[in-house]
Amino acid sequence: MSSRLLLPLVLVLVAVTAATGLVARDAYQRPAVAAGGRIAVPSGTSAVPRSAQPGSAAVQLSPDAARHPDGERVRDLLQRYFDAINDHEYERWARTVTTQRVTRTPRDRWLADYRSTHDGTIAVHRVETVSPTRLRVLMTFVSTQDLANAPAELQADCIRWRVVYPVQEESGSLRVDFGTEGAGSQFTAC
Repeated sequence: MSSRLLLPLVLVLVAVTAATGLVARDAYQRPAVAAGGRIAVPSGTSAVPRSAQPGSAAVQLSPDAARHPDGERVRDLLQRYFDAINDHEYERWARTVTTQRVTRTPRDRWLADYRSTHDGTIAVHRVETVSPTRLRVLMTFVSTQDLANAPAELQADCIRWRVVYPVQEESGSLRVDFGTEGAGSQFTAC
């Protein structure tokens, strides 16, 4: 190729690359369309006074999480999951988790562990596809509980959680699973 053609070719490639980058940036930054008020920029726990913790039990999606193809399915799953915990209903909770998790979490132990727990300020920040049947959900929430039911690692009646939940497709629906994704949970007292 002659040097006379090389400069115009490079300029065309630079222009195409720049235009592609601008289009991609514009598409990524486009605000999510609210679906019944379920998509919001998570406000965090600072907006909820200590006396009102744990805050609203409504699961919120960040715009990023809402753009994921399974974002709304994840929101629905987690709403049922946290509603079951807040209502202290093991059978409802068991329908939101994998069979393996139900097997490893007997009813009596679950009821004892969650008897005073209430969760709120639930925000899904990101949903990542791990495989065609598995997702990773990065989220935060606040739990309040009696000190006797607090985790051994943090004896507090109000805890801010930063977690990664593995979500697995099972029997045609999404369910919260066990996995190494959840092993790195971070938590602090409110």
